[in-house]
Amino acid sequence: MSFAAGRFASRQGWERVRRSLVAVGYSVGLLLAATAAGAQIALPVNGLVRIGLSARSLDNANRGDVTAAMKAWLLIVAQEAHVPVQTDARVFDTLAEMESALLRERIDVLDAPTDEFIALEKVTPLSRIFTSRIHGQITEQYVLLVNQDGPVHEFKDLRGRTLLLLDSPRTALGPSWLELDLLRRKLPASGRFFGKITRPSKPGLAIFPVFFRQAGAALVTRSSFETASELNPQLARTLRVLDASPEVIPTVGAFRADALTGAVDFYRRSALELGQTEGGRLVLNLFKADAVVEIKDSDLAGTRALLADYARLKAQAATP
Repeated sequence: MSFAAGRFASRQGWERVRRSLVAVGYSVGLLLAATAAGAQIALPVNGLVRIGLSARSLDNANRGDVTAAMKAWLLIVAQEAHVPVQTDARVFDTLAEMESALLRERIDVLDAPTDEFIALEKVTPLSRIFTSRIHGQITEQYVLLVNQDGPVHEFKDLRGRTLLLLDSPRTALGPSWLELDLLRRKLPASGRFFGKITRPSKPGLAIFPVFFRQAGAALVTRSSFETASELNPQLARTLRVLDASPEVIPTVGAFRADALTGAVDFYRRSALELGQTEGGRLVLNLFKADAVVEIKDSDLAGTRALLADYARLKAQAATP
């Protein structure tokens, strides 16, 4: 790396890094966190970890902020631990680009929505799957909110109305669940069923227009609705859940199965031990996470089933 040794020594320098980390969003923060707790683990000289990030995991963050924050944070950790470690991070706009990089062995670890992970594991072996635990949970549930005093009494009443679909990594599988729900009800796809679909980036921008009857429905996570209702109890009294998804794991990280270098193992072990150091706990708090945890393939069974059902019914609907 070409950073000067004392570049972030000042409070102002750290604040610049901290603001970049906050701008990146949780999914990328999970990857940054994986380097934060590894000060006591020996790493081979010139160890390199190559990270591939799906653009859908960035939560509208600036790409320059993403890569700069990752390199700056790792530089600080490596300097404090006197460990020669390098990282290379790249954002991929499309699934095809990430697939090509995996096949050419240019990614060691990836972070992506679970539907992309499932597609990628079909073309190259992936292992040691991990995800974030937030408020003790590794899953999210999606809810479709409507105003209980409004004109929507059942699902079909949403035809032609505005849907506000929260756009975030935690709702990455929301559109798939919604389309599956429409298929099961033998209704048109969302683009033809709703009059308009808008994708706000913050829960409040999705929830409050439904509260004020400015939109027909909002698709958000149950956790974000519960948090908003704690701050504004009137939301829980006025809005009701018209429909809810099964519990799903929206995003995961995984390692290329044959990426067995010491640097990659350092990265993995550091992530799992994140809560054991003060710096690691700081990063977890910064990204509002409890921990980074490895998961079993069986933990993904429900998510896989939902996505498989959607693919099957979508294919059936497309068959003349």
